[in-house]
Amino acid sequence: MITGIVGCSFFHLLLMLCTGLSMLKSKRKSIACIGECMLELAPTANGLFKQSFAGDTFNTAVYLARQFGDELDVSFITGVGCDTYSQKMVTAFESEGIRTNALQCIEGRTPGLYIIENDASGERYFHYWRSASAARHMFDGWNSARIAELLVSYDSLYLSGISLAILDEAQRHNLIEALRVVKPHCLIAYDPNYRADLWPDNDICRQANKQLAKLADIALVSKEDHITLWEQTSKDMIATTWSSWGSTEVVVKDGGNDCLILMDGEKTTVSPQSCIIPIDTTGAGDAFAAGYVGSRLLERTTSEAAKEAHSIAAKVVQFKGALASHKTAAPNGNSNCI
Repeated sequence: MITGIVGCSFFHLLLMLCTGLSMLKSKRKSIACIGECMLELAPTANGLFKQSFAGDTFNTAVYLARQFGDELDVSFITGVGCDTYSQKMVTAFESEGIRTNALQCIEGRTPGLYIIENDASGERYFHYWRSASAARHMFDGWNSARIAELLVSYDSLYLSGISLAILDEAQRHNLIEALRVVKPHCLIAYDPNYRADLWPDNDICRQANKQLAKLADIALVSKEDHITLWEQTSKDMIATTWSSWGSTEVVVKDGGNDCLILMDGEKTTVSPQSCIIPIDTTGAGDAFAAGYVGSRLLERTTSEAAKEAHSIAAKVVQFKGALASHKTAAPNGNSNCI
């Protein structure tokens, strides 16, 4: 009898252990992108416009879901209105496999909107209407503790300079304080993505970037943006500067050129896998961010992550619009376009 009980207990312990290991193995990592999604109107033939949805962190969320959706749970945190177009926007999120449980519905607000204009040479210009954007009010009335309670439920967070710039001073302060609180529990990835028109002045922008640099586990810095704000032109210098501000892992992006990675005092340069002729570079940086951050979340090396990022971005720039209409690259950087 005793042997039977011991044997049975051992069997159940073994079963529980195997079940526990299986659950741990199957647990998917989660990432939430914070920011704004807008209505995009792009010109087509005969003076007509095609309507779609886009926005820097939303684009990144889409590419994360398309490229890594089998392994990552992707959410989007923003404010939406209660109007028809906001409902269509939420439907678009869900159709991409993006979780919408953290959306804030803001009464009396609507999505921001932008129109793309092409000149005779094909150069693109953007005209924005976002003063009534619901995303600008996503954390209205929230203190930092409430924001932190929302953010800490994710393994990783991704936001940009635009995510900060669209918020008023109080919301921006509370979001940054919340990020300080959750930093020990979440990987934080940040792209400064500078837009001069969204900031009250450049000094406020610089201060916010330094605050986020101190919190960022991964900083994805555009060489062009950094030159505009700090007039440092060397990728080495840019990487060293962000590292000195506190970023653990710095990736300096340079359009279609090599990217530079600085981590643990070691610098690595990763080249695009081939040269291509871009058709539209609008969403390239957002796609690069998805490839890099998604790969690092899945514990790939910095070089592997950069190759994946280059590969996805290379695919995206061959299509018009901020979002390509289909999955962008095969896993592990094997895009069929390069």
